[in-house]
Amino acid sequence: MGFMRLLLIVVGLSMLTSWAWSQQQQEAMNQTDPLLQHSHAVVRNILINGNKKTKRYIVAREITFEKDSSYSVADILRGIQTSRQNLMNTALFVDATVNYINWQNDSLDINAEVKERWYIFPLPYLKPVDRNLNVWLKDYNLSLDRVNYGMKLIVQNVTGRNDRLNAWLIGGYTERFALRYYNPFSDNSLRHGWGIDLSYSRNREINYNTLNNRQVFYKDPSQFLRKQYYFGGLYSYRKGSVVRHYLRAGVQGEEVADTIVKMNPNYLGSGQKTVAYPEIRYTYQYFDLNYIPYPTRGSSVEIDLLRRGFGGKTDLTQLQLRYGQYFPLPKKFYVAINAEANLKLPFDQPFFNQQFLGYYESFLRGMEYYVVDGVAGGFLRNTVGKEIIKYELNTGLRSKAYGKIPFRIYIKGYADMGYVYNKNNINVNPLNNKFLYSGGLGIDIVTIYDVVLRFEYSINQRGERGFFIHRGEVRN
Repeated sequence: MGFMRLLLIVVGLSMLTSWAWSQQQQEAMNQTDPLLQHSHAVVRNILINGNKKTKRYIVAREITFEKDSSYSVADILRGIQTSRQNLMNTALFVDATVNYINWQNDSLDINAEVKERWYIFPLPYLKPVDRNLNVWLKDYNLSLDRVNYGMKLIVQNVTGRNDRLNAWLIGGYTERFALRYYNPFSDNSLRHGWGIDLSYSRNREINYNTLNNRQVFYKDPSQFLRKQYYFGGLYSYRKGSVVRHYLRAGVQGEEVADTIVKMNPNYLGSGQKTVAYPEIRYTYQYFDLNYIPYPTRGSSVEIDLLRRGFGGKTDLTQLQLRYGQYFPLPKKFYVAINAEANLKLPFDQPFFNQQFLGYYESFLRGMEYYVVDGVAGGFLRNTVGKEIIKYELNTGLRSKAYGKIPFRIYIKGYADMGYVYNKNNINVNPLNNKFLYSGGLGIDIVTIYDVVLRFEYSINQRGERGFFIHRGEVRN
């Protein structure tokens, strides 16, 4: 795929985005029609049905209406859509519907019907350790030596207040114990939350360097090459349903074997074998999305500020910005624009602080086999999609929540680009300090429990083609 062809794709996506914006403006004008604005009705009652475990006030918190209050018809129509959106984004329900009923003269009732999920999952844990399924398949031939296994206990909605308890006891590639608890609504105002996070892990294999933009590993079955621990706490504040604030503070520690220090003295920095440092992180989230796991309408902003170390050898200040804009189009089309920028100061960072592109949710589609370490840069992902199938599978179960399992299938085309700066090791990692781009076509499958499967055929700037599979890790 040549640069000019990709440029044409990006220009086309930009034109579609402009058109989508005009369509949204027209929709907003329709909702401000004078007749809808000047006609009012009083909400007599807010009725909630289907919640067995979830506290009623947790459901009511996400509904934008108040009892005995007057609203314009336009506000009622908007509020119904927003209330359902809020309920689905709690991750508490398989489905939720909100509507008005019993409209008499100038008053009505708001009725919310929810279908709760299962909340307790004591599960066997089996997961590859590699960055994605494609790397595990191509580079390691689905080797079971690169799989973590054990038990994982997930308890959601522990007390009916959308609190969560997770416990891991993992063996295999990584030996790990972890315990996390988070209560987002711990006070009567339903705004303040708190949590705890404890973990310890150790590995006999370690990614100690990067060569040709691929991870380089070293393994020693006779000893643990890396040990990590973390303990910390979390405070959260959420006044409404769109904006969230998180403040995390804790202590992180890491130790590597002498062998690793000899092979890469900059792994922990300055030839260190052990580091321990305080860590504080502030996160701001703005999620005005119709469905967070797979949005097709709305916008999102995330600002993440991380500080590691205070006066010690570990010294990192990191600012990460994420932005998403999603435009619904006629005939079930949508346009998605996702951007991310990242800055790490100072630029001289040890190897373990340089992870950038290719890790977790940060990658270009078509570049899954590569990692690009660095300290500054970002990427842009552009997507045009269309829902082609909406289907409900009849399970035969006598259950309101699981009698039918919904599926939505989308086709899409995309063009991505990015850049990562690194002042070190650029001679052995040719993708650093270069403009990167890729594109392709794909199919996405969305179903219950926020499961999203992505099947993508991509081409990157090197002319490499490949078929890639992802499970719910990236929003468009």
